[in-house]
Amino acid sequence: MQDLRFSDSDVLARQLAGDLAARMRKGIEQRGRVCIAVSGGNTPKAFFDALSREPLAWEKVLITLVDERWVDAEHDASNARLVREYLLKNGAQKAYFLPLKNAAATPVDGFMECENRLHEQIIRLDYAVLGMGTDGHTASWFPHSKALASALNEAGGAWCCPVMDAPSMPQRMTLTWSLLAQCRHLFLHFEGPDKDQVFSRACFADDVHNLNEMPVRTLIGQSSVTLSLYRTQGE
Repeated sequence: MQDLRFSDSDVLARQLAGDLAARMRKGIEQRGRVCIAVSGGNTPKAFFDALSREPLAWEKVLITLVDERWVDAEHDASNARLVREYLLKNGAQKAYFLPLKNAAATPVDGFMECENRLHEQIIRLDYAVLGMGTDGHTASWFPHSKALASALNEAGGAWCCPVMDAPSMPQRMTLTWSLLAQCRHLFLHFEGPDKDQVFSRACFADDVHNLNEMPVRTLIGQSSVTLSLYRTQGE
């Protein structure tokens, strides 16, 4: 695991955008296109802006979400809205965006359509940038969630998983570890001393295999995909 720490959020955002963009350029040169997944929330806004300004063959990029709240695309809580406002601009407006939310009433009802669209549009997910909550969740993998076993089942085959018991905005769709484990590179991006403490607890050796308590340990404890940690300096 590569642990990179930065003096402030803006420096971090530029460095993360530059790192990911360099990998994307190489991927486009070698394979003709790249597929990336990004996370929602307030933390990635500066990173999205920096990435949108990177010189890339954006028309050869597919962008999807790590997870999504089951709300209308114009809702303030929509990750799709966040991506459209902060990432799909400048050169990046030429990228193809694949949302997870569809017209079904619930994520359970919309699961098969979402799963089929992912398989239709993506052969392999190249890169994913994930966040981390103060409860130790990442994506929509929440501690003690009834969906957790399915979401973390690498051998399960499904690329997405409906979540009906998230702590807030309960209904969500999330990518699964079965898909993310195939990535060429993973990034974990978080900021602030509170999340530094959460991460330290997640890394505690005696508990590192307790995924139910802190699902972010799925990323930390695995060895199949290289993980780069981007965070601000702890206080």
